[in-house]
Amino acid sequence: MKSYSISKTAFIKFEQCQKAFFLYKNHPYLRDKLSVDTQLTFKRGHDVGYFAQQLFPNGIDVSQKTKNALDAEKLTAELIENKMPIIYEATFIHNGVLIMIDILVLENNIYKAYEVKSSIKISEVYLKDACLQYYVLKNTLSNFDDLFLVTLNADYILIEEIIAKQLFKKRSVKKQAEQNLNFFNDKINQAHLVLEQNKIPNIAIGKHCFRPYTCDYFGTCWKDVITENSIFNLPKINKDKLFEWFDNGTKEINQLSEQQLADENCVELNTAFTSKSPLINNQKINEFLQTIQMPVIAMDMEIWATAIPQLQNTKPFEQVPFLACFYNGANHTYVMTEHLKDDRYNFAMQLINNTKNYNSILVYDKTMEVLALNKLANLYPQLKTELEIIVLKIADVYTVIGNFYYYHPKFKNNFSLKTVADVLFSNITYSNIQSGLQAMAYFSSYRNSVNLIEKEELKQSLITYCQTDTLATFELVNFLKTL
Repeated sequence: MKSYSISKTAFIKFEQCQKAFFLYKNHPYLRDKLSVDTQLTFKRGHDVGYFAQQLFPNGIDVSQKTKNALDAEKLTAELIENKMPIIYEATFIHNGVLIMIDILVLENNIYKAYEVKSSIKISEVYLKDACLQYYVLKNTLSNFDDLFLVTLNADYILIEEIIAKQLFKKRSVKKQAEQNLNFFNDKINQAHLVLEQNKIPNIAIGKHCFRPYTCDYFGTCWKDVITENSIFNLPKINKDKLFEWFDNGTKEINQLSEQQLADENCVELNTAFTSKSPLINNQKINEFLQTIQMPVIAMDMEIWATAIPQLQNTKPFEQVPFLACFYNGANHTYVMTEHLKDDRYNFAMQLINNTKNYNSILVYDKTMEVLALNKLANLYPQLKTELEIIVLKIADVYTVIGNFYYYHPKFKNNFSLKTVADVLFSNITYSNIQSGLQAMAYFSSYRNSVNLIEKEELKQSLITYCQTDTLATFELVNFLKTL
């Protein structure tokens, strides 16, 4: 039984930033609190990984036997010695690196490994992650042959029951991994050296803080950077330029020269920040308002997009609308379906009925709504004309904010409707649901709940969240009219 100091997660952090790696290993209490959205993403990955065990059923799950990594490594070794054909969460250690393989399969005395990802695409990080696992297996398992990345099949359509072998597809990483064995050996030795030196590496902030993921020690490293007048509050400026300024000593907006401001077309933004007053382009705002025809209603739609399809004739991550809320300035209405079966036709009919008496439909960032409406139109050709009319009626209020026709410096570089509402409207507050991803999780809980009281509470939370968006959108237009 071997000791270890580097997990797969720790190695990925080392690749991103040696400082983050050292903090992760020695000062975990400094780590930023995981957002609810991040937690939900992790849960999705776990659920998909568990479901993928159906590809090779009836295995032994090492993680269910022990939570201690060294005990798991010992148990894995015993299972391999006994030629256990299928092992889940098989644990290996080499050169101080610990890995846990989602699925390890023995066929004809040869082991193949499968690493499952809750995605339809293979990212560079996924590939590097898998190649690291290959490196460890290559050095610990004599009869190991290949490792496959298992992803969801974007073309799979659920018909009756899910067929796991069709839901997933696999790709060998053997070629890339074999070419990079020395790379991983060198990188791992460098990571051990960082730990042995026992001091926090002096790594300045940079673009690496965001690549491949926003670092979860962001709050520690950036706490003195994001001041009220930090250049990183400026919207529209790309990170390359911001870091060029920062590295050359320009940290605050008021330190920017006239030439720097002119080069990036942000003279007006600088004026807004220094005067603490909004930018207002009355001409463009009026042009937008002229596109709105009375009577008018605000609309917001919530989407359900599960990694593993739940409804007949849907694909992985297919966007299925389940809730639409409307506000006409006086009354809130909504359309909601539980989708115990595919109820998109009735949902589409109710959308048509709720919008047919209005000449303009206000939305904030129409992307999702337009995609959903177009999908419904393709599904139901008999409703295509009416659904296309809804699309034509949409007036996207985001146009005003996203194009800086109205910009308040308190927005900083965040143009979400929640941020805009927080800045402009003291009477509009959001519920415990804060994002579309959380709304999807609430909806899944709502569908699965058998407790009628809990079910009703979940439903009302979803409706309140969606209605708040319609209220904020409607009030934003009213606010623009006052300008």
